[in-house]
Amino acid sequence: MPADSPATHTPAPSDTAHPAELPLPTVIEVLHRIGTLNAQHIAAARFWATDYRIGVLGEDDPNLDRTSFGLSRRPLNGRMGSINRYRYIHEIIGNRYERVLIATMINNMPMHELAYHTQHNPHDVAHMIAVLLEFLTRQYDAMPGHLWRG
Repeated sequence: MPADSPATHTPAPSDTAHPAELPLPTVIEVLHRIGTLNAQHIAAARFWATDYRIGVLGEDDPNLDRTSFGLSRRPLNGRMGSINRYRYIHEIIGNRYERVLIATMINNMPMHELAYHTQHNPHDVAHMIAVLLEFLTRQYDAMPGHLWRG
């Protein structure tokens, strides 16, 4: 490259970037397609899964602006917000129903495996997921304002 030509910045390929929205787990997608789950249920499920991935699994926030080069406190604040929201929901739903959410939203467990592990038939598991996500939606709607910081 000649010395008198201007330097240009070529951005690195974004193969390491996280997608803004991860694809829906198969069970959730099917339940949404057949009308068992509505858009609010899907939003609550995705929000819970994002908080779980960030706050518990330690993954990066897929919606975080990457322009601060790690010099901002925002990533830490976002992680603390995820942890606080996760703990709030965990205290309400408990270990048993959290395991259902983890199996469904994080591990993408098929319906027949969910039914086997919960010792219910698949029809009952579908209703349990619907009720759990309805409950989750209501908890997010009623969540105290200080938990939304971060």
